[in-house]
Amino acid sequence: MLTPILHEQLPYQESLFEDMARAHALLVHSEPGQTPIPWEEVLGIGLDQAIRASHVLHHVVVRSGGRYDAAILDMPNFQDIFTRVAPRSEIEATASLFTSSIGDLRRARAAADERVLIPEMLERYAFNPLISHPLVDLGARGVWAPQTMFIPRALLGPNLYYKGLDRWGKSFADGLGKRVETYVGKQLGLISGIQLHPEVEYAKDMRSIDWLWVTDEAVILVECKAARMPLDAQAGGETLESVMKRYIGHARGQIDKTARLIRERHPAFDHIPKDRQIVGVITTAEPFYLADTPFAGFISTGEVPAMTMSLRELEVLVGYSEPEAAALVIEQAHRGDDGGRFIAKFTDEALRRENPILEDAWRAFDFLEHGAT
Repeated sequence: MLTPILHEQLPYQESLFEDMARAHALLVHSEPGQTPIPWEEVLGIGLDQAIRASHVLHHVVVRSGGRYDAAILDMPNFQDIFTRVAPRSEIEATASLFTSSIGDLRRARAAADERVLIPEMLERYAFNPLISHPLVDLGARGVWAPQTMFIPRALLGPNLYYKGLDRWGKSFADGLGKRVETYVGKQLGLISGIQLHPEVEYAKDMRSIDWLWVTDEAVILVECKAARMPLDAQAGGETLESVMKRYIGHARGQIDKTARLIRERHPAFDHIPKDRQIVGVITTAEPFYLADTPFAGFISTGEVPAMTMSLRELEVLVGYSEPEAAALVIEQAHRGDDGGRFIAKFTDEALRRENPILEDAWRAFDFLEHGAT
């Protein structure tokens, strides 16, 4: 029962700063050669603008006891918000995006149940349409937010992932995979003195894992996964073990294959040392909270000791010095079921340390008076 409890509760203990900033860094910012994601087609507004407006909506609804009354936008003391924080058009567009009727919510839940039916005993962990549409239009009784904390979280990673998948299908999933890979490389590049190599094409259309990190003590093979754990697996349902094998197990197989090529001295890997241990890292776009633990369904094994970390854990890891970061990874890597949650290894100081990429991404949500466009 730990699996559904963790996936139900821990996301709401994560910092909104990191989650919102990561949404910009991954899903709005485009590196050279990357195709921008046209979020306006899905949201009717730019993603950065919608996230900024969600701050305003959250404040308004909390101060109004859970109600959203559009008339507040006409009040004289609110007009300053439109020039200093966010334009009225963006606030109204985001409120419209977030609002559904009871009928709409029921239909969304029914559609989700058709895709994945959660067992009755796990009903409390089933899809909640309020997560992506936190405002409910009750007609003459007004528009209400049953849970106000859903408002600033409505445009975070998981919701956006499924919106993009519904709109663009496989092309979105493939593009996101490359974005996650690039993001992981940029984060690792923050480690001062790191020796980092990109994936290697060792035969026609045959590639290694995504990143090779060479340290004094080890060669660390980094494989990036953008997929999310489906709802049934989050609820601890029957698909949990197969999902873990498909994502984490497959990644460990990729790590093992690259390690064998290095040990066998394949010429494509001549630039990689052969005189030190090899360990693996699997980065996941969303947390797999019990990965690397001995709990049923989460055990992963491989020839190469490996560990799993979420992007949030990576964003903390890169604040350490190169020898310290490598030592943490090497210590956590395991061959079987003797791992544990990586974030438990971080000091309080490390958890408070600023991440330059996230700090820069957060500026996209600056109030108008601070220069956001």
